Amino acid sequence: MTDRNLLFACLAVLTLGLGAPVAAQSSEPRPGSPPGTCIVTRVDGPAIVSARGAGARPAEIGLGLGRNAKLRTRAGARVTLACAGGLEVVVGPDSEVDVVGLLDGGSRPLGLRLIDGIAGFLFASEDDHGVQVRTPSAVAAVRSTQWAMQVDRRASAIFTREGTVFVVTRSGDTRLGPGEGVDVARSGRLRPVTRWGQPRIDRLGALLGPDW
Repeated sequence: MTDRNLLFACLAVLTLGLGAPVAAQSSEPRPGSPPGTCIVTRVDGPAIVSARGAGARPAEIGLGLGRNAKLRTRAGARVTLACAGGLEVVVGPDSEVDVVGLLDGGSRPLGLRLIDGIAGFLFASEDDHGVQVRTPSAVAAVRSTQWAMQVDRRASAIFTREGTVFVVTRSGDTRLGPGEGVDVARSGRLRPVTRWGQPRIDRLGALLGPDW
């Protein structure tokens, strides 16, 4: 998928409504299931995985998050996920993430929702399939890059460490390059793109820990 197509896909998701509810399914991986799941590879501190019909259980290494499963981390906790398409997701403390599943008719990219808190995203190679991440105020689409997203009281902040990130809101869209970040108000209003200073980058890194 090209970067331009990723942006158009984001706009389509935005049209359907930011933060639209999705039905939950079992978090247990099933043999022969499509590569739309994430697997827990590291757990530091208390975190819960839940899915409708399957209840809730503590996050543990090897646990799979199927389509529309939810992960919640508590204060001081971090969880690392290995997801479809060579994507690694580091979920920081006091965070809530939904695995939406594969988009574009079940092909690619992977869709996630960051309801609250912070998450960092890393791809293993330039051939990976990409990811779209929705928050209550923005949609971000990327392919083969390293970046992070934070949500606080429905406002969003997006930072790109490497590569390019497209950000789409109800008020417009923008593109972030390496070292750049943008804040999005809870209304969806985009603030100007800026180069983040090292203190803010360090605060982001401290929340996400060594995996990011």
